[in-house]
Amino acid sequence: MCLSEEDHSLYLRLAREMDDERLQALDRNYQSESRNTVDFELHNIVRWEIARRHNQRLKQLKRSLWLSSRHGRCVEAVKRWLVRNRLWSSARQRVVEPEPKSFLERYRWWLVALVVLMSPLILLQLIAQGIAKRLPGFAVKQHQQVARLT
Repeated sequence: MCLSEEDHSLYLRLAREMDDERLQALDRNYQSESRNTVDFELHNIVRWEIARRHNQRLKQLKRSLWLSSRHGRCVEAVKRWLVRNRLWSSARQRVVEPEPKSFLERYRWWLVALVVLMSPLILLQLIAQGIAKRLPGFAVKQHQQVARLT
């Protein structure tokens, strides 16, 4: 005779909700009066919950001890700085990859420099084309001047 899955999950939930003294009393009770397999399973659930709480407290104590040391405070300060600057996510415990930048954001300064350097040449070319449309003989002279420059 064993516990069903529903009964097991129900008793596990109840054990998690109990306070420490009540769990210790149940543990002592099951140690002294285990008669069948159901009592043995219930005792295992109680012992498992006690062990889980013990490990949780131990982990918290180790963390407190780590934070009280000089090295731990330094590492935590660096981690806080990384989180504040969005380089580290403490929730996911991994480095946050920056969002990919668009083409214009990546090469903005190169494009600005290119436009600034090319704009006088383009402006001169546009002026020359405009004048060439008005004066047919000017286009030949302009073409010869551009050929000499290049």
